[in-house]
Amino acid sequence: MMGYGYGYGMGAGMWVTWILLLAVIALVVWLTVRAGDGGREPARRPPGRLSPKEILDGRYARGEIATAEYAERLSHFVGD
Repeated sequence: MMGYGYGYGMGAGMWVTWILLLAVIALVVWLTVRAGDGGREPARRPPGRLSPKEILDGRYARGEIATAEYAERLSHFVGD
């Protein structure tokens, strides 16, 4: 009769232990993924630097190049 009440307290402690263990495992997996290639963000260009396509778009918008030249140069970026 003495052991009946003791089991419920151990059960709650066991659940907390399992939850903490799973949280630690999830943290280790997350850190491993972030350290590998799968978690890296793509390289960003420095602020204020435009990509070649953005420069081409700007030149076309300002009227510096004709539509045919714009289309020809744009095909180099698209790969047509």
